[in-house]
Amino acid sequence: MKQPRISSLAKLQKIYFFLDQSFAKEKEKIAYLYSQLLNKKIYFVETVEEAQVVVNSSPNLKASFILNEGETVVIQARCSLTAFRATMYLAKLLKTDAEIKSGTFHDGLAERIIMLDIGRKYFSPSGLRLILEQMALHGFNYLQLHFSENTGFRIESENYPELVSEKYLTTTEVKELIRYAEYLSIEIIPDIDTPGHMEHLLKESPEWQLSIENKYGEIHKVSSALDITNEQAVAFSLSLYQEYMLLFAGSRYFHIGGDEFVDFDQIKQYPALADEGIKKFEAYVNTVADFVKGHGFIPRVWNDAFFRRGKSSTLTKEVEITYWTKWQKQMAPVQTFVDEGYSVINFNDNYLYYVLGENAGYTYPTTEKIKQEWRPDLFASQQQIPSEQQSKIKGAALAVWCDKPEAKDEKEIITDLEKLMEGLSFHLYNV
Repeated sequence: MKQPRISSLAKLQKIYFFLDQSFAKEKEKIAYLYSQLLNKKIYFVETVEEAQVVVNSSPNLKASFILNEGETVVIQARCSLTAFRATMYLAKLLKTDAEIKSGTFHDGLAERIIMLDIGRKYFSPSGLRLILEQMALHGFNYLQLHFSENTGFRIESENYPELVSEKYLTTTEVKELIRYAEYLSIEIIPDIDTPGHMEHLLKESPEWQLSIENKYGEIHKVSSALDITNEQAVAFSLSLYQEYMLLFAGSRYFHIGGDEFVDFDQIKQYPALADEGIKKFEAYVNTVADFVKGHGFIPRVWNDAFFRRGKSSTLTKEVEITYWTKWQKQMAPVQTFVDEGYSVINFNDNYLYYVLGENAGYTYPTTEKIKQEWRPDLFASQQQIPSEQQSKIKGAALAVWCDKPEAKDEKEIITDLEKLMEGLSFHLYNV
């Protein structure tokens, strides 16, 4: 029978798809997500003539996919993954009632990341599943789970059960989440932040906390900072990574933190760091990086502590840089990391940081600003990377930080996050 033209697809509850047989394994997933996220029933037909949406195989295609709009929507995809992503791109257009335009689609960003601070705030397994589904709809392919923070540690630990927060994800729940992410062609990036942001982890072990001397000569503990000169403290830190490397064994990356450790401009105030403190800090980061690298992960770190004041750094070249800020003039520009040979991921905190309660001077980002003002090569503080070096930009991330966890509930956050995903997804493809 003759089906309605594409222009009316957004209004229909039933849509007829034809998929090349090489993409058959994608059918269940496509049908489920269209039902779950668009409330539309997908019927797969046997012939092109019956279909409103046709997805053909073009294995030699250099682009991600080609979309042509006419009497039917015809998609050319080079593999099952790009076929799935193309159908999700179409689903996004239908959900937002956006205009469907013909074009050849190339990946504008290889890595599209959602970072979620589940250390400060508990997120339910059902909420995380919904976020993964929304990520698939909007073309994101990595979920970074920041599960250790000053105020919480929220994945079950067999080795340190006493450190786990009251509300947490069990290892069984995490394994199920990993499987579901893989089903949706999304990878999980585990994230344990050390040697700073460790107040919760160190509260039962003050002997492993770094010390600071005040102007009166009095020594106090820094509750959030690990004493990186204490061998037992370092061993404890590495044992945490060891446990969660096993849980996330299938992941490609492991974020090891490295941010907001101490006031580096006052480093002499920390007795353990008074002599070559920067080198000691970088040696610690390199030790952790080498440790996770040795277990098959690519380590990532935040940018703010390295190459400060234009000075050299011993930071290993094995890490990748998640560049989030240059709020302090002493922090190295993104260009420094690129010139030093590091790959960078754009976490621009001026546009891509969603901080609960608008803490620390942040305001909630908007879809419109992300669409209209931000670009993948625009880093924090309006920094840009020259076109000839943009191959060093591996991707970009929307980061949800739960500084004031009570400011919004899970449902509100997920609703806001999907709107922001739509903004960033505007930049995912070059057409």
